[in-house]
Amino acid sequence: MYSLYQSPIRKTLQIDIYRKQYGFVNLFWKDYFYLIKEKKIWPFKFREFQIMGLVIPEDNWNMVRKELKKLKKQFWKSRWNIFFQLGIVNEITSFDNAWAREQNIVEKVKWMRLRTRALIKKETGLKVSFKENMPQTTILINLKKTDEELLKEMNNGCADRVKKAIRKWVKVREWNLYDYDIFFDKWQITAWWKGFSTITRSQYDKLIRILTKTKRWNMFVSELDWDIIAWSICLFHEKTIVYLYWFTDRKYTNLWGHHYLKYWMFEWARDHWFQFCDLMGWAPTGFPDHPLVWVSKFKESLWGMKCEYYWNYDLVLNPLLYYSFKFLTRLKHKIKKEH
Repeated sequence: MYSLYQSPIRKTLQIDIYRKQYGFVNLFWKDYFYLIKEKKIWPFKFREFQIMGLVIPEDNWNMVRKELKKLKKQFWKSRWNIFFQLGIVNEITSFDNAWAREQNIVEKVKWMRLRTRALIKKETGLKVSFKENMPQTTILINLKKTDEELLKEMNNGCADRVKKAIRKWVKVREWNLYDYDIFFDKWQITAWWKGFSTITRSQYDKLIRILTKTKRWNMFVSELDWDIIAWSICLFHEKTIVYLYWFTDRKYTNLWGHHYLKYWMFEWARDHWFQFCDLMGWAPTGFPDHPLVWVSKFKESLWGMKCEYYWNYDLVLNPLLYYSFKFLTRLKHKIKKEH
């Protein structure tokens, strides 16, 4: 399902909304869209490159090494090019989320990931990325099931919260023009309280305008007495509806408006002939200290199918700059965490 990363809609988002520099490169007989990230330290411009959604022929490591060598030869000539990050979407394993409660499954999946990392490093010389730009895992909800089946498959806590939201008279609907400014303002407030950043107002305006033109999206909102308490933007990709942006008004967290919103969204997507809902990134199985664990708890409560992918690896172009950049990046994160 991570084919979204090489889809036309993602290219549109990156180029027209986020105004990223980009290019195309041919690997394994396929053209891949990549981003160029520049960091200017006068008078020099350091560059890193990023492909997300790369599929490698894991049964032919000689070909992989050959293609990586070709890629390195193409980009290493400039001394200011640091590395090429490759978001590889080959699947390690997938399993029913209910099984993740069994410790032997957790340990087995963790072992599979560690073995995959070791194999890639051995066969290709790639380095495990120190920047997580593409999540390692996702959760897919099968929308072919009935409302009763979807509710029954949620864990007891999540199902109870959906029922509580309904009893509290929380309503869910598609968005309208009156919601436009409210969405953005509440999103900013939520981001401020939780300490993360969002897109700018200009980017938000462009996002809505472009997605509306392409007809590849929708917004869903849960409300109580006409006050918005939770909200989500979703993209349409093939037969999958993709969970992109969201917020919950912290004043109403005890109403579980976002749990009900997800359940209602599953119903809506199924009625509009979608087969899956992709909840996007969450923490890899077996790594309890991963920074996305707090996000994972909510998504895991919805159950569904967990898919574990190869993840991000770095093709080093300039070793001196790469390890210096890696050290400074980790130092910056450590200082930020301590404060």
